[in-house]
Amino acid sequence: MWPVIEPSTPFLDSWHLGAICEHEAAVLEGDIPKLLINVCPRSGKSITTSVAFPTWAWTRDPSTRFLYSSYSGDLSLEFSTSSRHVLESSWYQSRWGVKLSTDQATKSFYANDQGGYRISTSVGGSATGRGGDVLVLDDPHNLKLVASDVIRNADIEWFRKVWSSRQNNPKFGRQIVIMQRGHQDDLAAMLLEQGDWVCLKLPTEYIPRQWTSPIGWSDPRTETGDLLHPDRVGTAEVETMKRELGPVDFSCQHAQDPLPELGGMFERGWFEIIDKPDPDPVMRVRFWDAAGSETERSPYTAGVLMAETLEGTFIVEDVRRDRLTAAKVDRWMLDTAREDGVGVDVAEEQEPGSAGKSVISAHRTLLAGFNYDGIRASGDKVTRWKPLASQARPAPKEAYGKVKIVKGDWNKDFLDEIVANKRSKFKDQLDAASGALYQLRIAPRPIKQYAALWG
Repeated sequence: MWPVIEPSTPFLDSWHLGAICEHEAAVLEGDIPKLLINVCPRSGKSITTSVAFPTWAWTRDPSTRFLYSSYSGDLSLEFSTSSRHVLESSWYQSRWGVKLSTDQATKSFYANDQGGYRISTSVGGSATGRGGDVLVLDDPHNLKLVASDVIRNADIEWFRKVWSSRQNNPKFGRQIVIMQRGHQDDLAAMLLEQGDWVCLKLPTEYIPRQWTSPIGWSDPRTETGDLLHPDRVGTAEVETMKRELGPVDFSCQHAQDPLPELGGMFERGWFEIIDKPDPDPVMRVRFWDAAGSETERSPYTAGVLMAETLEGTFIVEDVRRDRLTAAKVDRWMLDTAREDGVGVDVAEEQEPGSAGKSVISAHRTLLAGFNYDGIRASGDKVTRWKPLASQARPAPKEAYGKVKIVKGDWNKDFLDEIVANKRSKFKDQLDAASGALYQLRIAPRPIKQYAALWG
């Protein structure tokens, strides 16, 4: 159908287009009930999925009913119009003759004469109150807004409460979500957590992995870095994308991984893992980023224990993290303070308003006998993270930065969040670590540090 929709542009075939087609055909046949495809922008994903797929499906079963959506209503209508243009073309009609109904023929909702239809809507829309045999969601998130927790979570809630309930036959429901990653807590992350979605992951640069889809397909590339479609996007173009997007966005959109190893605000390799803490640090502080809920997907309460050494390095000695009610958080903070000892300062972020003041006042009473303080945050999160990034970044010719980490079971979760930072699902550990560093730098210096500095 390519010449019908792009008569002036030559078609460049690629194995990845075949992979998408084969898997979407398996969805139509019911062999893959739920398919998630992660692939970069401008890879032919929407023309394949939102234009070609439904017109091809109607050559097999014209009674199939489609429900389509995208983050943008205009984009959804554009793909719907292109698909209709194919259906009405002489190329299509001479081969299959599926006629469009004159009774239902709008841009957002058209039907054929054999019971099939296509409805197009947008994320956040009502989905018109109708359902579909096949639900197709093409780009659920606007990448310009995906970092917003409020907007991203609204997209996910719409999927859970509206979109996923629109299947005509839940026992034989079929769904496709095709998108590039944008955040550690995007819709793709939720679908992967559910465990019943097949994920066709097509990174721009090949990352070796052992995976075979239920239809027997595996990535044909063999060498690390092999490109997805070199005839269209070659090495020079990829390098330009890396410079223009930056490491985090390139990792999300092209590696399909929101956790870049290199080039971000933080890199995993900056943090030296040590076996044990300094036995005699200048100062130690446990900083808390407190929440007050045990519900699933709610923020965590995190407490980071950090020490400053006489050499000017900072050691993350321990991280505690859990979802707890406010009453349990209070008890946990007190128990942890007793375990850390009176020589460890305790601090936490003070939330704005009178409620925040009340919490700090209550915790000051709770932690009587400990050196406790409530810190009012200033600036946005990224601004507050920058001092930690500055200390963590290695100096020229140095292997590691000035922030070290004591070996523990919590290391991976902590570093995953640090490396993802603004694209992380949660930011409680990073906020607490940044708060601990701030407290170490602004708190009155113990006399032994001055003694060491003055000799």
